Amino acid sequence: MSRLTDQAYLRTRLAIMSANLMGKDRLDALAELPLDELETASGLDAISGSNQAARLAAFERALTQTWLDELSALLRPLGGPARRLLMQWASRYELLNIKALVRGKIGQLPNEEIERSLFRLPGFLSLNHDDLLNTDSVPELLRHLQKTRYQRIATQALRRYEERPDPFLLDATLDQQFYGELIDRAQQLASTDREEILNLIGRIVDRHNLVWSLRYRFNYGLQPSEVLYLAIDGGRVLNRAVLQQILNADTLAEALKRLPDSMTGKRQMPEQITLIEATLRSDLLLYA
Repeated sequence: MSRLTDQAYLRTRLAIMSANLMGKDRLDALAELPLDELETASGLDAISGSNQAARLAAFERALTQTWLDELSALLRPLGGPARRLLMQWASRYELLNIKALVRGKIGQLPNEEIERSLFRLPGFLSLNHDDLLNTDSVPELLRHLQKTRYQRIATQALRRYEERPDPFLLDATLDQQFYGELIDRAQQLASTDREEILNLIGRIVDRHNLVWSLRYRFNYGLQPSEVLYLAIDGGRVLNRAVLQQILNADTLAEALKRLPDSMTGKRQMPEQITLIEATLRSDLLLYA
């Protein structure tokens, strides 16, 4: 396709997809429905089973599957740095699968149970989950990953895991490597797109760092220095110095008071980490 044809295709696809998006008013209305009506309106009622957690997980995977299918369509006309960036972003679902595999190996779960938690990924995400499922341990799984395009991520993760077999550290290492690669690819974009995309990624990194740092510090009791070691570079507001000031607080309430106004919009943040995460996600969606 020519460049003009590519752009026309993308605009058409995006227009079709955006027409199917639920606006804020619709989402707010859904949130007010009784549970039985919400199940019908959202499509959750189509997923059978007595275990609510399993049904919700299956529903989330189905929604994600739709998104991945749509992403495959958007990738078709793209080339160069833009395609590489979008493919890296899509590969976060491979990363989620890797994390699910790691958790399963640590918990010594049956392969069938681990497999049920994995996303079914489109062809351009070509990780062989069967090979990884049939490994006997986390180090063996990571060594298999070293033979894939995730060599850099797997090598760093394996080194840290062998030094200290800590699931928190392994999870953070995978995230650090993923976002580092994402930022590297964004920096290869044309100057007209680069700054805006890096700013968006920076906001995503800020949200990730804040939510997980608060969890590590106040839910799991890690020390500030340990939490900082797990943080991701590339944030828009929360560099390591700012994050350290937040983490040096003795309580969650005190930590929230130390958040920069540019991140909170001078609003009072909720004191439950799950609600903080939801608030930041809402802000990010409005920005995007």
